[in-house]
Amino acid sequence: MLGILLGIAFITGVGFLAVQLFETKKITVTGNQYVSEQEVIDWLLADEHSGNSLYLLWKYNQNNVQQLPAIEETKVGLKNLVEVQVQVKEKDFSGRIDYNEAFLYFDQEGIASLITGTEIEGVPYIEGMEINPEEVLLGSVLPVTDGQIFEELKNLMPLLEKQDLSPDKISCAGADLTLHFGGVRVQIGNSQFADRLAQVPPILEKLAELYADQTGVLHLENYDVSGSSIRFVPDTAAQP
Repeated sequence: MLGILLGIAFITGVGFLAVQLFETKKITVTGNQYVSEQEVIDWLLADEHSGNSLYLLWKYNQNNVQQLPAIEETKVGLKNLVEVQVQVKEKDFSGRIDYNEAFLYFDQEGIASLITGTEIEGVPYIEGMEINPEEVLLGSVLPVTDGQIFEELKNLMPLLEKQDLSPDKISCAGADLTLHFGGVRVQIGNSQFADRLAQVPPILEKLAELYADQTGVLHLENYDVSGSSIRFVPDTAAQP
């Protein structure tokens, strides 16, 4: 009986020391660029046991942690017993749309991830995506009328990077996509993106060489490797 009591006393003492020694007194955040340090800190402190730094170390290094909408992953460490260090990795965004006089960024799954007035370099502006703004919720898939657009963008982005292409914006009409490079609009349809995008760099280079500042439409929406013709229609050709 005495042994049991001593065991209970020992465990109680260890628990008390853990609470007292590992009291969270300071949290520092690194790796964040678009999500504020305070947002990350508030996210950590929302847990009722966050006052214990050892608990934070344990909980927020689990694989199943529900991250902030704009965060891909977090790594939590201890600088000392009372100081917590949080390293965050923000998401790579697939696109941005206008939303309440700001930009709304979404990831490759179409999840609304960040609302900010900052224009993030390398993230294309998406025009023509129809959403219900009243149903937008950070951390949830954007309420679009045609969800196929997210799958198309998911397939398109690595191919744009492969071809070293950075369109000024991407417009969508239903499932069909158009890439904007200055005044040249490249219609690529909704399929065979790899074959179609491979044609774009040399054509844009040739257009810039022969028809500098000429705006128009490059028709690739029906192109395939079997030898379909490619047309460039200058805007002036459409004028009477």
